[in-house]
Amino acid sequence: MDKPPSRRKLVTVATVASSLLLAAVVVAPTLAGASTRRDRAAAGAMVKVETSKEYGKILVSASGRTLYLLTDESTKALKCTGGCLGLWSALLTKGKPLAGAGIVAKELGTVKRGSSLQVTYYGHPLYTYAGDKAAGQTNGEGIESFGGWWYVLDSAGSPVKAALTSSSGGSSGGSGGGW
Repeated sequence: MDKPPSRRKLVTVATVASSLLLAAVVVAPTLAGASTRRDRAAAGAMVKVETSKEYGKILVSASGRTLYLLTDESTKALKCTGGCLGLWSALLTKGKPLAGAGIVAKELGTVKRGSSLQVTYYGHPLYTYAGDKAAGQTNGEGIESFGGWWYVLDSAGSPVKAALTSSSGGSSGGSGGGW
């Protein structure tokens, strides 16, 4: 009768050892990924330039999400607050923003938003749009809401304004809004 308890012990020890090994295999990459994410957050959010079919070279986040500005908003007067932030998410950073391809590094900055820092480019606070469900989408271009117009930015930090120029009755280069 000694053999069954010994076998049970051996099976139990083997099961526990297998479980611990499996946990180490599953948890180690997760912890490494968390460390990498923390390092990236500590280093700052990245802004880069990518080519859009509709608007040419535009600003995007590290994940390829289109970045927008709100006209008549500045670092001294943030207009997108409350419900606005439900549709237009501020691009936040935990460190100095990083300049990716096509970005003028000295034009990247931050503005205090509560206890966080929002990334700016040429003095424009940057946002992503909830209506853009995937990288490269530009569904927020030319929307009028929350006290201004929303536009994608080109690499010089200027609003693209394709929505206004394309409906201007065939004239080229015209746009409104004081830009």
